[in-house]
Amino acid sequence: MKRSGGFGRNERGAILAQGAIIFLGLLAITTFVVDYGVLWVGRHQAQNSADAGALAGATALFYDSMTDRTDAGPAKQSAYHVAHGNYIVGQSPNIDITTDITFPTCPDGSNRCIKVNVFRNEQRGNALPMIFGRIVGLGAQGVRATATGEAAVGNASNCLKPWVIVDRWQEDNVPPSPSTFDKWQKQGNDITQIANPDAYIPSSSDPPSLGSGYNTQYDLGAELTLKVGNPQGAISPGFYFPIDLPVAPTGDVITGGAQYRTNIATCTGYPVSIGDTVVPENGNMVGPTAQGVAALVALDPNAQWDSTNKTIINSCATATPSCGPISPRVVAIAMVNPDPLQYSMLSTGGKNLQLTVVNILGFFVNAVKGNGDVTGYLTMVPGLTIGTPTINPGNAFTVNIMLVR
Repeated sequence: MKRSGGFGRNERGAILAQGAIIFLGLLAITTFVVDYGVLWVGRHQAQNSADAGALAGATALFYDSMTDRTDAGPAKQSAYHVAHGNYIVGQSPNIDITTDITFPTCPDGSNRCIKVNVFRNEQRGNALPMIFGRIVGLGAQGVRATATGEAAVGNASNCLKPWVIVDRWQEDNVPPSPSTFDKWQKQGNDITQIANPDAYIPSSSDPPSLGSGYNTQYDLGAELTLKVGNPQGAISPGFYFPIDLPVAPTGDVITGGAQYRTNIATCTGYPVSIGDTVVPENGNMVGPTAQGVAALVALDPNAQWDSTNKTIINSCATATPSCGPISPRVVAIAMVNPDPLQYSMLSTGGKNLQLTVVNILGFFVNAVKGNGDVTGYLTMVPGLTIGTPTINPGNAFTVNIMLVR
């Protein structure tokens, strides 16, 4: 029996139309998933490229030259090559070293920032690929990213070594003979201020003052011997106390020769900043000092100080694989004001001293002598920035390389 009318004929082509609609829907979804996925990956890699370039530029700005900001200078060259070497979806970003790498004012008002812009887009002639988008009439897609790195003044370290030395002072004797801090002297049971005393002028950042202490302009690369000090003796340059340090994660201070030796060879992991107080360890710790320094040197036994270029050569930090961003023999050492220290020592005989950190020094450990004296060279050292640093940038041997935008 035949059906009446044309109902059967009207259903012809319905499946084809539905299939076409489904196909277009799947194509749209595929376009979104694939091409947007490329765009999302590109954005992530572009930001990585800009971040890496900004950090490299800030590192070179501080360690190589703070003043050379030309296209051929170390800061721009480092930023460019590192950023350019970080691919965006299989291709280097486009970076104009003149206009895309600049030195803006930092958020904290300093001039220690470098900004890097990277591009992979149609305007720069290196657009991201589109696989399915062109089928539906979509053109090229692109990404750009920006990052700003700062070579910030550091005022703290979580890898402080268990030594504290006396900061440099303004010596009254010319030439200094003997070179000891003579503002205070013991006369019987009295402590009397002598005529024309030596002076310690603290460094500060507000108002800016270099003070009389160690500074980066003149003292980087200087050879220094840290001499074991006696609380009852006169304070002289390089004089140092062994000290106890707070240890992570709790910040508890652990005393004794074993912990002191461990603190030389490893990091305590707990931050100590300018303004904090530390306590001297009982005894001169000659044996544990020698053992700790030997263990520290063994971490990078081939490292040497290049006095001509004021840098470290043959370090495991530059080997493949690397032992870290810098030689483990580059350490942070606290410094204290000689004035209240001298007074306190004479008053208490060196017992129960509370030593206030006034600066943190970078020091490449060269060797240790049999009497416990440690030799080395003044250098920069990575550090932390806690709060607002109160140290003048010219006296700051610690640097915190960080992203600020």
